[in-house]
Amino acid sequence: MSSRGFALLAVLWTLTALTVLTGAVLSVARLGSTTTRNRVLLARAAWAREACTEILEVRSSQDPSVREVDTVDLRPGTWCTAALDDPSAKLNLNVADRAALVSVVQSVVHRPTAVDSLVDALLDWRDPDAIPRRFGDESSANRNGPLADVWELQYVRGFSNFLVARLEPLLTTRGTGVVNVNAAPTEVLATLPGVTVEAVRLLVQRRKSAPIRDADALVGLLSPGARHVLLAAYPEFVRAAAFAPPQLVAVVTGGVRARPLVARVILTVVPVSGRLAVVRRETE
Repeated sequence: MSSRGFALLAVLWTLTALTVLTGAVLSVARLGSTTTRNRVLLARAAWAREACTEILEVRSSQDPSVREVDTVDLRPGTWCTAALDDPSAKLNLNVADRAALVSVVQSVVHRPTAVDSLVDALLDWRDPDAIPRRFGDESSANRNGPLADVWELQYVRGFSNFLVARLEPLLTTRGTGVVNVNAAPTEVLATLPGVTVEAVRLLVQRRKSAPIRDADALVGLLSPGARHVLLAAYPEFVRAAAFAPPQLVAVVTGGVRARPLVARVILTVVPVSGRLAVVRRETE
């Protein structure tokens, strides 16, 4: 090959290399631009989220019954929303005993043998030992600790997605473990020691007009028979029941209009002196 041919080949290789390098530089520039834009959007979403946190705290201090902040249009082009949930209105599946779990599972599963199998498998999943219960299941896949979320139940033997969906309104993994008798559904109220069908009916009926203020007030409203049952389990009932939420869980979300990126935070709060005191913050 002549020197002219070598020169032409060298030029072609140089042009090819420059083309590849230019493409790489442009790709990096586009990636950097996208990353920067996303960071700005997330920052704006986070500002909106914090604004909604403040709005929720102010509204709750003015009206303790407030449980949500509908989507607020914040300018320029940002939005936020917030919701408060009372975990004590549900049964905490990480601390509930076998009898309480059987009662709740039995409310949606009507075969006793299936209930025993499900509850024992759940207890084996959450306990730290490797000794299986009579109808349980100890395997290497078990968490052997508290469940992170109710939907983790789908990994426990026998719990289908359909069953977890039916149980989800009744169960939680948050809160102190006590049950708010002025908010819990009948299936959860029935798990409390000494609470009869009459007591459940009374608690639900009084909820909207005049919620029961304490255990002694509940005792005074019951018939002699139901009162006797509750008094026989009074110490256990007092430890397991609450008449107002000891904690609330707030989910606060902020975002930018027409953008998929959002900023979310989960706050565990305690109602004190007309305000919400944050005791735990989980930023997503």
